Amino acid sequence: MTTVPPRTPPPAPAPGPDRRITEFASSRTRMLLAGDGLTTVLLEAAARAPLHVRITHVARLSAHALDDLAPRTALELDAGRPCLLRRTRLVTPAGVPVSANVVVAAAGRDADVDAVMPAPHPLGYALADRGRRLERRLLHVGRAAWPEAPDQICASKTYVMCHAGEPLVFVREMFSPAYFPAGTDGTATAHEARPANEARPPHGPDRPVP
Repeated sequence: MTTVPPRTPPPAPAPGPDRRITEFASSRTRMLLAGDGLTTVLLEAAARAPLHVRITHVARLSAHALDDLAPRTALELDAGRPCLLRRTRLVTPAGVPVSANVVVAAAGRDADVDAVMPAPHPLGYALADRGRRLERRLLHVGRAAWPEAPDQICASKTYVMCHAGEPLVFVREMFSPAYFPAGTDGTATAHEARPANEARPPHGPDRPVP
């Protein structure tokens, strides 16, 4: 009697693109949101210029004093745990903001992170200079009010930077709609066709998505 070996099941299909990202009409914006490396590299390519960090706020405070629960949850912070908060803009040599970032880290959890948080350098570059390349774990992609002009909508993404599975840094990035259109219809393509330094932020009835 011949024994027929069991059939090997076909491999599972590869996961498709994240629908939260594919909803954006601009290919430039989709590429930025899908990237899992240094965001600054893509921002500088779009701006066609080196970018510099403008720190707007740095503080050391207890986790319960944060005005957003998302960092506490993502970093698994107890209410009384000291943490570092940093708000920045990445700007062109002419001072034009390309992104606005909110970064939170647990104080004392990682010496390299503690050292680079108050420094006026892009966080990814600063950690790479110390030999650190942390894994990025995407939490959310969506749309929000652009901090430089709250009546305008921008693309945003939120992620944590981890080492050996431990969350070290919470990052929320919001991107200028002049460089990265946040529209979900054909108007984004028209804006994208212009050179970045001539683009105008898109306007429309869109609402921020939480």
